[in-house]
Formats: sequence, C-alpha cells, structure tokens
Amino acid sequence: VRDLLIGEDPFNLEKIRVQISQRGYLSRQPLLLAPIEFACYDIQGKAIGKPVYQLLGGKVRERVPLSAYLFYRYPDANGEGEVSTPEQMVAHTKDLVQKYGFSVLKLKGGVFDPEHEFQTIVALRDEFGLEYKLRFDPNAIWAPSTAIRLGEKMRHYDLEYYEDPAWGLNAMANVRSHVAMPLATNMSVIEFEQLGPAVAMGAVDVILSDPWYYGGLLHTKYLDLMCKTFGLAVGMHSGTEFGVGLTAMLHVAATMPNLVHAIDSHYHHLVDDILEGGMLQYKDGCMAPRDEPGFGIALDEDKMAKYEQLFKKRQQAADWWYPPDPQRPKWYPIVPSW
Repeated sequence: VRDLLIGEDPFNLEKIRVQISQRGYLSRQPLLLAPIEFACYDIQGKAIGKPVYQLLGGKVRERVPLSAYLFYRYPDANGEGEVSTPEQMVAHTKDLVQKYGFSVLKLKGGVFDPEHEFQTIVALRDEFGLEYKLRFDPNAIWAPSTAIRLGEKMRHYDLEYYEDPAWGLNAMANVRSHVAMPLATNMSVIEFEQLGPAVAMGAVDVILSDPWYYGGLLHTKYLDLMCKTFGLAVGMHSGTEFGVGLTAMLHVAATMPNLVHAIDSHYHHLVDDILEGGMLQYKDGCMAPRDEPGFGIALDEDKMAKYEQLFKKRQQAADWWYPPDPQRPKWYPIVPSW
C-alpha cells in the first residue's frame, strides 16, 4: 500500500482506512491498518503538540492497570527458571508481584493435564488470597466437556474470568450455559462481524479488545462503545508487543470508559526494547500514557539496527519463528487436547 500513503495527509485517516481495507477482493486487512493508523496518530499529535490520548477523546483514568501474565517455562540454558509445578508457579508469581506490583494474575494454561493446571489455580488462590484478582486461559485447547468439568471446580476459587476454555462460539456458548463464571475471549470474537453472533448466542461476557485485530485505536474505541451497548465488559489482549505497541495500547486504554479489566501484557517478560531511554516502567502494577506530543516516545536507532541484524540472521533458519520444542522435537498440537 506504499503508493496509497506517500504524500497523503495523515489526518485523513478515514480515507486511508477505506483505501487499504477495500484493496483486494474481500480484504479487510486490520493487521495492516493498525500500524499505519498508529503512525498517523503519532504524526498528528506531534504536529499539533498533543498526546494521542487527547486525540482519542481524553483520559478517563490516569493509570492503566496491567496483569501479571504467567507462563509455564522450560529451564534456561543454565538449568534455571523452570516453572512447571504449582509450587514453582507460586514462587515465579511472587517474584513478579514483588518486582512490578501486580494485583491481577493471569495463568496461561493448555500446557499440562487439566487437573495439574487446576492445582496451580488452587495454589495461586491459596497463596495470594481474595485481594488479588485471578484469571485463567487454557488457550481454547479443551473440549467443551472438559471445560465444563474444570470450570465447575474452578468457580469456587473466585476467578475474575475464564478465558477461551474451548474453541469457537458454539463451544463457548455451551460452556457458558453450564458454568457460573464470566467467560472472556480474544479467540472467538476478534472482529466486529463476530460480535453480533456472540451476543445472540450468549457465548461470552468479556471481550478482550486488541488494537491490531480491530484495525487501530479508533476502532478499538468503537468496540468499547458497542460492548457497553450489548452489556459486555471489556479487557485488552496482549500479543508480545514491544514498547511502541504497548504505548499505543496505553493511550487508547486510558480513554475507554467500559474497559474495567486490567489489560494483559507480556512486557515484563522482555529483556530489552527499542525505545530511547530504555524500557517502559511499571508502578504498582500500572502504567500511564505519556503526556508528550504523539505517543511521547522515540526509537533508539542503534537498537533498531542491532535487532534488524539479529532478525536477518535468525530469519535464515527455517524454524526461526517457532523453533522445535527441545524436549519434544516431534510434538505437534492436536486440538482439543483434553
């Protein structure tokens, strides 16, 4: 879409959006729209001396809470850092809470046998008590029957929500009809066309918004309004974004009145970033959008060059994106797995 953009006014976002989204047969291209829109908002803000959150309507909250995203882990090259047992997950979570001040904990599951992951939920609730919010995501890898059985057991542990326990709207509606817990999704509803069927089927309670899935910051604001209209709550999905992406998330999240759940972020798992001044910082489990014009950030060109070279080096390997599992080299997923 380069030829559509060169020389275009970055304030003409609707024209840019229509040109890109209608380019090609049945091609909406939200994942292409989003970064272009991000850049246009940054340019707009810097041109008029305003932060992006003011271009989106202004803040309704000063700080945006984030969740401690908890993953099972293999040991590192030194044989350290393994997280596979409930006890190890509790220790890992305590470390994150101490470092970053999180008060919302999200366990990513679908890795071990469901009973094992249930015991991890029990251990986390026993350790952290009801003052911490706890959410669980099996990554849509369970059959509805398994999701219902485990959901009935977990509902006694006061989950904030139960995210994508099974694949698809039909399965989610089935689980929701049997389990008295809020169901959240960023897999069954990832575009506006899926929102109406989800409401009609009674499939979900919480939509996890995503500026990339929905084609940008303005459309994420539209989603917030539509969810309020349909009586749904809103959270926000994370997709291993770096500082630029997280900054964009913070600017829009600060302006969304219906976003009542702490947003997800993988950011505390990163060891470096490409921003001038280093990595973004948590405070009491929260971050705030910057008040400088645009997104309030700039790229560290030396870091950009460093990681561009690393990318080119890694890209030469056929398995650069999803390398083989070192402990299960011939493994592949079968869904549902349980």
